[in-house]
Amino acid sequence: MTSEPIGAPEKDRQERILDAVLGLLSRQGISGVSMRAVAREAGVALGLVNYYYADKTSLISAALRRIEEQDITLVEPDPSLAPEDRLRAALRRVADPEFLTTEYLSLRLQLWALAQADEAFADINTTAQKRYRTGLAQLIRGARPELSRRDCNRRAADVDVVQNGMWLTALLGLDRASLQRAVTLCEEIALAP
Repeated sequence: MTSEPIGAPEKDRQERILDAVLGLLSRQGISGVSMRAVAREAGVALGLVNYYYADKTSLISAALRRIEEQDITLVEPDPSLAPEDRLRAALRRVADPEFLTTEYLSLRLQLWALAQADEAFADINTTAQKRYRTGLAQLIRGARPELSRRDCNRRAADVDVVQNGMWLTALLGLDRASLQRAVTLCEEIALAP
């Protein structure tokens, strides 16, 4: 039946459900996500998945929003660092081993594909992208206050393109040295005088 512990907090159950959605998406794509498959993967009763989420679209939307929040943490400034070091730390996070796994990168591809499949998913993806670029532009502005907002936004967009390309090509087995060069390129774009 279910492996859910008795008295499991509501937040833990929802996290397990969203973890299941993301796992299924990364391994099987949208066709592998059903309310029943998610319940089985999360180890919860089907009724519980239906209780939290009205349908497959709301379930996937919640998972996309969770990824959006994870993306925003990539550009959260570390107040203990100087502005330039904050920016460098954020730019290097994208190449952290946790983001370079086949499972995570496959999930990324699925999320980008979902944005093409459904307007609601596209809106979530667009909002997430804007929030990420805004956070990155703010870090650039902190490190290079002499730049205009427009220049900071442009640099953030350029860095984002390089980072996304890095993630895509990492699936092809890009070596660590190439990844480091891509991170260095992002630093050069963001920190150029």
